[in-house]
Amino acid sequence: MNRERSATGPRVLAFADGRDSLVAACRLHAPLTALRHVGLIDDFVVTDATLRGAPRSGLFDVVWLQRGADAALARLLAARLPGRFLLDVDDHLLCRPAYLAPDDLPDAEALTDALTACRVLTMPSWRLAGLLEQRAGVSLAGKARTCPNAVAFGGEGLRRPQRPVAVLLTQSHRLALTVSEGDVLGAIAEFAARRRLPLWCLGAQSPALRVAAASAGAALATLTPRSYRQYHADLDAGPVVLGVAPLETHGDAQTNEFVSGKSDIKMVEYGGYGHPAVYSRAAPYVDTDIACGRRADNDHAAWTAALEELYEDGWQALVDEQRAVRERRDLERVAAESWWPALEAARLEEPVDAAKLLSDLDQLRALARDGVARARWHLRPR
Repeated sequence: MNRERSATGPRVLAFADGRDSLVAACRLHAPLTALRHVGLIDDFVVTDATLRGAPRSGLFDVVWLQRGADAALARLLAARLPGRFLLDVDDHLLCRPAYLAPDDLPDAEALTDALTACRVLTMPSWRLAGLLEQRAGVSLAGKARTCPNAVAFGGEGLRRPQRPVAVLLTQSHRLALTVSEGDVLGAIAEFAARRRLPLWCLGAQSPALRVAAASAGAALATLTPRSYRQYHADLDAGPVVLGVAPLETHGDAQTNEFVSGKSDIKMVEYGGYGHPAVYSRAAPYVDTDIACGRRADNDHAAWTAALEELYEDGWQALVDEQRAVRERRDLERVAAESWWPALEAARLEEPVDAAKLLSDLDQLRALARDGVARARWHLRPR
């Protein structure tokens, strides 16, 4: 078997944080698909800790670990491939915010092992790299590369500005609000009721949102779940909505630190598809190279003023904002300018044999299953 470095584009073996998850679609499938489309990589295979869809043979020039959420997988790659894999982290996963349960976040020690062992670390912002470095206690400056979030907007023309017909709140898991929750959600619900706009929620509907909507008399509706691709298709072809993207800014120290490591993906999506939106005046929406919609302090009056301004006439600036966002965050451009150099830096001098690596992972999973079975039946360790 020829183990020399390929003279053509690299082949990538990627371990996702959930093969079909939204974060895998955004931070893994999308950039790799774009790179393959423009011919910079030969091919890629995406699996996860379950090894579903994993290849049982073949050589790969880049090994990519997303997030390091599975502790066993993160530790194994750190041990088997030290200095030989790319790690992408999109959130401040070493922090413990108040609005998430401990089980919602990965093992901090395993992630620190992966941060220490990776050859290249990619993340949406330099701000996140600094936060991870401070928490991990390891130097990341020499391996960190910024790969901002981007979207494949396609070749369609810009959306014609229109007044919004609904308010849209999207969240993938839990709403990133604690102390500010009542003020912000109250302002959103009251605005929707006052303007007789439906309040649409995509994702898990928080109890606080239901309370705010009922109190204000807003017409709250939960949208059916959809894929990352379908969500973007709906933003592209659906009616104009007024997006709301709140993030906590008055929480405890760890909550504020976690939030400051988040990305500006909602700005990219709302602004790039021509929807006006209000964003909390938080680091992800302030420390960014794009500008669209309105930023609001997390109090009732500020959110009310920002929503009213956008609904009255602020939506008329959508064309210029949409054009500017697309110029900076078009997926093919970001893939070529940011992701491709990161992959080149992570490209191995000698490719990895998938059969050997996955055999090690199979053994690890078998040991884990055996341990669970023995604990369940109260058997002594071997």
